Amino acid sequence: MSSQVAQGIGTLIREQGRITFAQFMQVCLYSPRGGFYAARDQRIDSHFGTSSMSHPVFGVLIARQLEQMWHLLGDPAVFHVIEVASGDGSLAQSILAACRGMAPRFAEALCYVGVDYAPRGRHSAQPRIAWRSGPEAWMFDDAVGVTPAPREVQAEGLHAFRRVVGCILSNELIDNMPVHRFAIQDGRVQEVFVTQVNGELREAVDEPSTPRIRERLARLALKLPEGYRGEINLGLDDWSRQIADTLDKGFVITIDYGDLAAALYSARNHEGTLACHHEHCVTADPLQDLGAQDITSHVDFTSLIQAGEAHGLTEVGYAPQRDFLAKLGFESFLDALEQQGLSAARTTLSRMAMMSLVDPDQYGDLKVLAQAKGIAGDVNLEGFRRS
Repeated sequence: MSSQVAQGIGTLIREQGRITFAQFMQVCLYSPRGGFYAARDQRIDSHFGTSSMSHPVFGVLIARQLEQMWHLLGDPAVFHVIEVASGDGSLAQSILAACRGMAPRFAEALCYVGVDYAPRGRHSAQPRIAWRSGPEAWMFDDAVGVTPAPREVQAEGLHAFRRVVGCILSNELIDNMPVHRFAIQDGRVQEVFVTQVNGELREAVDEPSTPRIRERLARLALKLPEGYRGEINLGLDDWSRQIADTLDKGFVITIDYGDLAAALYSARNHEGTLACHHEHCVTADPLQDLGAQDITSHVDFTSLIQAGEAHGLTEVGYAPQRDFLAKLGFESFLDALEQQGLSAARTTLSRMAMMSLVDPDQYGDLKVLAQAKGIAGDVNLEGFRRS
């Protein structure tokens, strides 16, 4: 547990009497004073994996989709890919390597930008941005442990970019955004707050801190039973606005844990989807190990789609990751393993890593959402190909 995070939360509670779970989650994950992601260099590699870390074929297949998007835009001379929450750069490396090998014309047009969070000293924290452009000029930002790129800039996330033509990409980002928690009590939507009793953190249920919580649930037209608990991400509207402001023409690919609202807020999730990850263990108690555990919540893709539409982003594809990768040619890469001349052991290990990308119990059940802006006519993306 981070004593600095605990002190910060204690101070907020003393000042306000209680805090929303979104405030609590923000401090636990992103405080520059001991927040989980402030110490990412020491924690992330040993904490969890992602699809991009599992096998490079994930990036190869994403590259195929990006190349088709480039063609749909008319093969522009510069095609930006802005990867938000680029982490250790594994997805960027596999995408760029694939483009250089299989699509040299696209590689010449590709300008890849990795954006990620990195603490800035003890009292502030900002996103970090590193440019990588073309097949010969790709270098990682020192936030991920490699020599800084020559054209490194520091800015407030996506606000550094305007009138981008290309694609904004995120993989397992939105499930880490702070959420409000709610509970149905006496037939009404109430909010779950965090408070302190005799020095210990406790939950407190009361009237919502903002009418937006009830408004969101009303818009989704959900019928939730007494005692139901769940999470609401009120940051989706601002997130969609930032993307729309950044993108002049092109696409958005969002890959994350979650579901459409009807499935997300179903009986199977009657206690919500909040999960805490600490030293390879998953728990449901966010009030312990402050700053030392990751906190996630499944994405409401219905609300994300609606927020996008309000800002000019049109849904052009939604599917489980296993289906998305299959339509991009996953099976052909799996079949090609036998022709690579690897030892039996290496072939087996590689096959297991590849299969994790489509296994519903691993990464296969992640959802992939594609949105478009400024593109006329019907868009039939390869990863969501209609028969």
